[in-house]
Amino acid sequence: MPVASLVAADSPRLGGLSREHVEVLAQRDIAPILVHRDTQRVVDGMHRLQAARLRGERVIPVRYLDGPVSEVFLHSVAANVTHGLPLTLKDRKAAAGRILASHPDLSDRAVARITELSPKTVSAVRRSSTEEVPQSKVRVGADGRSRPLDAARRREAARAFLAEHPGATLHEIAASAGVSVSTACEIRQRMRRDTQAPAPPRLRVAREGRDWSRPEGTAAPADSQGRECSRAQRIETLAKDPSLRFTESGRALLRWLNERAPDLEAGRQLMAAVPLHCAVAVADVANSYAREWQRFASALDQAVGDAVEG
Repeated sequence: MPVASLVAADSPRLGGLSREHVEVLAQRDIAPILVHRDTQRVVDGMHRLQAARLRGERVIPVRYLDGPVSEVFLHSVAANVTHGLPLTLKDRKAAAGRILASHPDLSDRAVARITELSPKTVSAVRRSSTEEVPQSKVRVGADGRSRPLDAARRREAARAFLAEHPGATLHEIAASAGVSVSTACEIRQRMRRDTQAPAPPRLRVAREGRDWSRPEGTAAPADSQGRECSRAQRIETLAKDPSLRFTESGRALLRWLNERAPDLEAGRQLMAAVPLHCAVAVADVANSYAREWQRFASALDQAVGDAVEG
């Protein structure tokens, strides 16, 4: 990008740039800097940008960051604590205070992971700035999972919604009560176990989705609900993992995985529209997709095995 078109970073460095570090970088090949695509603001690499200016360069190599403006500062802090000129303890504490002010739902451990502080230090920063920092009713942990502080009330709301809407999907239950998809799945399973009389077959199909491997009207295997919840939990955890959320390739992977879920739900709803004479052809297509997914999973398993052995 042209050097002149870049916007200075909202840097976590309280003391500004180091002239000595800029002069050192000016003697080397300049690595790409990280730039927020929408605003052209530098996220990481102000010392490298200044070194390019010192050398009289008109352009500089960049890597783009896509995502909301509200997360640019988080990316800047995370990048500056892992490489380059280290942030001071004072810099990181100040950054933690800013993150807590803009993202009060993040847990102490999540902020600690971004700023390279201890959770106890972040907790102290939160307590010292209680009046300035907005108080959220949700905490997003270092594992990326949201945990509402009023969890009991939300779970009860989810139960009430499910009692009134027994055919609701997991996402509808979660959205109605402000709980996670995995929590909605757990509540639905528990309510089913507590119900003495089995649901009519037609209602059961509407609730759970038909098992394509069984005749219509027969009960789904006991572990089908577990597989549905396991998949929902895994996707939800991946979607909130900082190592995926804060990288362009990670977000692309999450979008790709999320696009697959509606396909499965749509397939269940369209099952009744498949004419009997077309069932074999549709099954062949479905099996071909399943084999591709299996090859994908096997390749990932092999990669993990090679990494362990290496």
